[in-house]
Amino acid sequence: MKNYEISKPLIFCQDTLGESPLWDHRRKSLFWLDIDKGLIHSYETTSQISEIYPLDKKIGCIALHERNGFILATETGLSFWNPESNREEQFLEINHADPDILFNDGKVDPLGRFWIGTKGPESLSNLYLLENDELKVKIGNLTTSNGLGWALDRGVFYHTDSQENTIYRYDIDLPSARLSNQTTFFKTERGTPDGLTLDKDGNIWTAIWDGWQVLQVSPDGEVLAEISVPVQRPTSVTFGGEDLRKLFITSASVGMTPEERAEQPYAGDLFMIELSVGGLPANLAA
Repeated sequence: MKNYEISKPLIFCQDTLGESPLWDHRRKSLFWLDIDKGLIHSYETTSQISEIYPLDKKIGCIALHERNGFILATETGLSFWNPESNREEQFLEINHADPDILFNDGKVDPLGRFWIGTKGPESLSNLYLLENDELKVKIGNLTTSNGLGWALDRGVFYHTDSQENTIYRYDIDLPSARLSNQTTFFKTERGTPDGLTLDKDGNIWTAIWDGWQVLQVSPDGEVLAEISVPVQRPTSVTFGGEDLRKLFITSASVGMTPEERAEQPYAGDLFMIELSVGGLPANLAA
C-alpha cells in the first residue's frame, strides 16, 4: 500500500464546510464551495489567481453545464450560474418534505443528467435524478447522501451513505438509469466516507470525514493508498490540472470544539497532491 502525506494547504480559505470540488477544463480552474457560508470559490492554476463569489444562501453542490456555465443545487432549488457575471438564474424551485433537508453532493452522469443527493433528518433524504426539470427518486430513505460516481466499463454505480459509513455498489443500466443489485463496496473502520471520485484505472478515491485521510480503493474494495492530511474532516476530492493528475481535497471546520480548532489551523482549507495516476474529466450537464 502506498502512503502519502500532505502537511500544508494549497489555499488558505478557512471554509466552514468546504465541498464539491470541480475541475473546469474550459477555464483551467478549480471551483469548490463553502456550503454553509454560501460561497463559490475558484482557483486558476496557471495564474494562481483565486476568486470568491458570495451567493448568500447555502449551496449543496456545483456541476458543469454545456452552456459554458454551471448548475447549482441551493437551499431554494436548482439554478444556472455564470462566474463571469456572477448571475444566478433559478430554473426549478424545490420545497423539501422537511425544512432541515438540504441538497448535498451531486454529479453529472456520462449522458449529461444531473444526480443530486440530500441530507437531513434520519431516513428523510434521497438521491435524485433530474430529468425534464423533474426530480425522480433513485435511492430513498437516506440520511446523508454523499459521494457518487460511475464505472462505465463495468456497468457500475457507486454511492455513499455517510450515515452508514458505507460506499455501496450498484449495477446500472445507464440509458434507463435503472439501479439494481445493491452490495456493500467499502465500509470504514475509522471515520466516514464522504465525497469520492474515480481515477482513469477505475479506482475510487474517497475523503474520510473524521478520519484525517483520503483513501484510494480498488474496484475489489482493497485499500491501495492512504493520503494523510493535517485536518480531521476532509470532505471531498477531484482530479484536475492540465493532465488531471492533481488531486484536490476540500475540508471542513464545522462542528469542532475550540480546542480542536486550535489544534487544526488548516481545517477548512483546500489541499492538493500530484499523483502518478490521472483522473477523469467532469461530465457536462445537457
